[in-house]
Amino acid sequence: MGELEIEVLKRLAEKALKELDEAYKRLPDMNNGKTYLLRGKERIRLMVKILNDMEG
Repeated sequence: MGELEIEVLKRLAEKALKELDEAYKRLPDMNNGKTYLLRGKERIRLMVKILNDMEG
């Protein structure tokens, strides 16, 4: 994968993580949706870590 593709994927993953963080803050504490958002955030964090490791 080229450097440009890695950078684009990293930016998209970071943006998705930011949006998930905002959505998580807006949900009520009793809502089960928070669990799904938290799992999504962890997946995005892992993707960002992998992309950062690939980059250098």
